[in-house]
Amino acid sequence: MKKRMIQMGIIGAMMFPEAFSAAAADPDYYNEDHRPKYHFTPEANWMNDPNGMVYYAGEYHLFYQYHPYGLRWGPMHWGHAVSKDLVKWEHLPVALYPDEKGTIFSGSAVADRHNTTGFQTGTEKPLVAIYTQDRSGEQVQSIAYSNDKGRTWTKYSGNPVIPNPGKRDFRDPKVIWHEQTKKWVMLLAGGDRILIYTSPDLKRWTYASEFGEGEGSHGGVWECPDLFELPVEGRPNETKWVMQVSVGDGAVSGGSGMQYFVGSFDGTTFKNENPPNRVLWTDYGKDFYAAVSWSDIPKSDGRRLWLGWMSNWQYANDVPTSPWRSAMSIPREVKLKAFSEGLRMIQAPVAELQSIRGASQTWKNKIISPRNGNLLKGLSGDAYEINAEFQVNTGAAAEFGFKVRTGENEYTKIGYSKNSASLFVDRSQSGNVSFNPNFNTGKHAAPLEPVAGKVKMRIYVDRSSVEVFGNDGRQVITDIILPDQSSKGLEVYASNGFVKLNSMTVHPLKKVWGASPFQSNLTGWTTVNGVWADTIDGKQGRSEGDSFILSSAKATDFTYEADVAIKDGNGRGAGALVFRADQDVKNGYLANVDAKHDVVKFFKFEDGSASVIAEHRTPIETGRKYHLKTVARGANFYIYLDDQLVISARDSTFADGAFGLNAWDATAVFQHVYAKR
Repeated sequence: MKKRMIQMGIIGAMMFPEAFSAAAADPDYYNEDHRPKYHFTPEANWMNDPNGMVYYAGEYHLFYQYHPYGLRWGPMHWGHAVSKDLVKWEHLPVALYPDEKGTIFSGSAVADRHNTTGFQTGTEKPLVAIYTQDRSGEQVQSIAYSNDKGRTWTKYSGNPVIPNPGKRDFRDPKVIWHEQTKKWVMLLAGGDRILIYTSPDLKRWTYASEFGEGEGSHGGVWECPDLFELPVEGRPNETKWVMQVSVGDGAVSGGSGMQYFVGSFDGTTFKNENPPNRVLWTDYGKDFYAAVSWSDIPKSDGRRLWLGWMSNWQYANDVPTSPWRSAMSIPREVKLKAFSEGLRMIQAPVAELQSIRGASQTWKNKIISPRNGNLLKGLSGDAYEINAEFQVNTGAAAEFGFKVRTGENEYTKIGYSKNSASLFVDRSQSGNVSFNPNFNTGKHAAPLEPVAGKVKMRIYVDRSSVEVFGNDGRQVITDIILPDQSSKGLEVYASNGFVKLNSMTVHPLKKVWGASPFQSNLTGWTTVNGVWADTIDGKQGRSEGDSFILSSAKATDFTYEADVAIKDGNGRGAGALVFRADQDVKNGYLANVDAKHDVVKFFKFEDGSASVIAEHRTPIETGRKYHLKTVARGANFYIYLDDQLVISARDSTFADGAFGLNAWDATAVFQHVYAKR
């Protein structure tokens, strides 16, 4: 970029790269540092609990707690995605926004196949979302419905369907259909217990019972309940009910976690059949929370499927990722199995994950010892699955297992301690462990006895997580990790003796995210400041103050246009087209739509100082899409809003420079960003 050195009316040379004239996707889509390759993450911004898990018309719906305008927990919405195979996900627009009754907290969704609500208007069965609304700390239960496979939602005019009965914590409705009593059943988290309601139509609810006093862990508030019936493996015709409860603090590895109860349910009352003071932990890691299962899985499938939020409330707001924060676990199948100590839940990765396996390598009957070198020295990667079986009773090794995501002075250890008969994850050397003091708290261990002298490990490693399934899912440990991008080594190890490795297979796992949905013929986008991400709405920028991103394309004379929407901000803000700019936008022109001041503005930065060249006053609405276009010919500039000329001005300060985008004091999105001669 240079200040104007040419006569008026003389057009300077174009400096566009080859890709300028053709649409091009950003190769960095879902490729940021720590961005998972095959776990679900939002394109941008904060996410926590999975919500509204329902299967309908060949699609798995995943809603989730979402703050669309920040990287920390904030005003909750329901984000939305769908999948046909539980592996590849399609992002959809935000499903539920806050309203006068409050923000949108966690909840569930069902297919109302008998139209008990009367909401059905066409051939599709209504999907009904049941969710908590929170307004100034008062929590009530509301519903919304969709007649177009979950694409659009209408909030019920009679909300709330359950007012607050005077409880501080009164949230997270999980609704199931109880076939024996032909009623809907709702579980609600009410402080340190679960409240059970019933309904004939999802609108009128009757209190039935409660569960939880003197049962399980009460280290923190109870949240996100689930209730489902499972067959007992190996016992034909026997089924039991499992109640799943998240605990906000005091979990087995510290902070938030999950516990479950096995017993009976008659449509109104749940009875725990395990010892009440015996806590059954769902996962022994620090990062598996708020898991709930999919409703309406077809009987022809028959599986109970769920996933959880991979984080911990002790540090969730501080995890150093951008432009998104938080991931979901892999989807898992849940089963019930009899052991000597009683009925226990087991978990297994869904079979559909096998579809992203690459070329595998297998080893059999190897002796692993501290001195025989690293069997996996030639392998490198940041996303893979390991299936291994060790023969514990043939060697003297006190500890054995794997070191994953190894690099210079860092690794994550996944191992088995023979002396304590426990499976463990040690992330104390895994990379960035200092961003929060509650993150680096030692090993996370689960009791695990060998079976016939053998210990099995099934391990899923991604760029920022490990999920470990011991002895066919008897115990599970889920932990996030934050290694350096270059740490891609893998080792199998043994300490203080040898161990026999009966078998081991390593499968590389492929990235599941495709091309960027951002549409532009400009490439080489580089963030100058603020937070930028490619989303289904376009390239999104966010910051308090100015946020800039620049393409590698430069020009003198051009037409430059985009669809622009201001999503939110501190008192609203602005979005701008940037042109003839230098690399840090200390110098350059901007044309913006400003929802804070209701103006279209043409201005420039000169040595970092802004000055207005011309402006046009008109109402600019937050959330509305505007088409903004700038035509530059020498010192003459023409700015159009929705194809109407609103500014004609002259300025000769800058002769050429880069194209870019700007968000000011807001979240702004830009789609169909095109430049031409």
